[in-house]
Amino acid sequence: MATPRAVAPSRARVVAATRARRRRAPRARRDGDVPDDVADAFASATTRDARRAIARNTDVDALRARRDDAKAALARAELAYAAATLSREASRDDDGAEEKFSCSYGYIASLRGCYIDIERHGVPRGFLQSGTENFALELREMMAYFDANAAETARARDAMPAKLRAKMDALRLDANAIWARERARPEISAPWILKVPYVALCVMLDNLFDETQPVQRFWFLETVARMPYFSYTSMLTFYEILGWWRRSSELRKVHFAEEWNEYHHLLVMESLGGDACWRDRFLGQHAAIVYYFVLVALWLISPALAYNFSELIEGHAVDTYGQFVDQNAELLKSMPAPRIAIEYYEAADLYLFDEFQTAREVRSRRPQIRTLYDVFSNIRDDEGEHVNTMNACQREDSDISSPNAVNAKTAAIAALLAAQYAFQKIAETALTADEVAVDVDAVMDERVTVGVFDAILRLFDFL
Repeated sequence: MATPRAVAPSRARVVAATRARRRRAPRARRDGDVPDDVADAFASATTRDARRAIARNTDVDALRARRDDAKAALARAELAYAAATLSREASRDDDGAEEKFSCSYGYIASLRGCYIDIERHGVPRGFLQSGTENFALELREMMAYFDANAAETARARDAMPAKLRAKMDALRLDANAIWARERARPEISAPWILKVPYVALCVMLDNLFDETQPVQRFWFLETVARMPYFSYTSMLTFYEILGWWRRSSELRKVHFAEEWNEYHHLLVMESLGGDACWRDRFLGQHAAIVYYFVLVALWLISPALAYNFSELIEGHAVDTYGQFVDQNAELLKSMPAPRIAIEYYEAADLYLFDEFQTAREVRSRRPQIRTLYDVFSNIRDDEGEHVNTMNACQREDSDISSPNAVNAKTAAIAALLAAQYAFQKIAETALTADEVAVDVDAVMDERVTVGVFDAILRLFDFL
């Protein structure tokens, strides 16, 4: 019987030989090949006698057949899921025009479309050509605005079904109630140099939009709300280019996911006609540009101040959407959800949706969108996640990184450890067996947990 001192070098030689063979004879991975990490773990966890015993006593063909059956079952489940999703979408389309929402009720979407409706995705034209074309369009809209206030909104309003338009007109938002909510919750600590412009911005929103214009207010708010994440990504990249700082590369991915989330909030407001008025577009778009450069300058002074200001704004957004949802709950529950919201919150690939929620477990939040109430409730919750991330970004000792990346690394490390343990137990069982076939499932039931070995292989095959 080999001593531990003698076994260790043997395992090291096996691992080295395996890697040498791969270097000498690289080849494309076939369907039946084992991932390199699993092969290394197996080689380091077993001895030569154990590997021979496993090869002699294990029915590889039977295991392969079981694996193929499992893959077929997974394919059937994926097909059934796709069929159910498509059937639900088709049933929504069959409900009639009044129950359908597109992205075409807003001014910008009616001209430029929405990315989910565009078959060919290309690059834009030059700055001068695009700017000149847009200036000509907006000039006509400006003239119509001053000639007859809100004349340009008729186009978007006429596109809405009458029943839906009546419900949209009935939506209300009480600005005083928003301030009451803010006073009732714990105060976000911030210096006066941030509190003054924050209060000024909120008062401006109250004066620009009365209680009958909640969607227009939201469109303005979401247009501006995207800018912090653009500016933060720009400054992190700038620091990296200069070689000053590279420990926040993961944070850039989080900021992109946050901007992608705010972008879809904006598309929801567009689908409801929130950008129909020329005045709102002019003020919102120019305010966003100014806000971008203000945050860049603020970052240069102190990144913590920039994040603190965003925390204030996102906290106000939570209060605003919370008040809107509570104040219009029954009406919102009777209205259909925009298609862009369903596409975003119920998409097959929710990687970016998980990415910005740094304060919760990955895949722990999966919204179901049925009505406009669900849409605004989830937008409110999204803003709450932004508050948590902005708060964490102000602490120098915080570790803000991609939630999906952290989850993948943790799973890989745990799987490797589990694989080594599993291979060791299988090898010990094989050494004690003469003519008895090795039952992998029985070993795992007794030694580890049910099906963990198969789960490990599936995980590496997926990665």
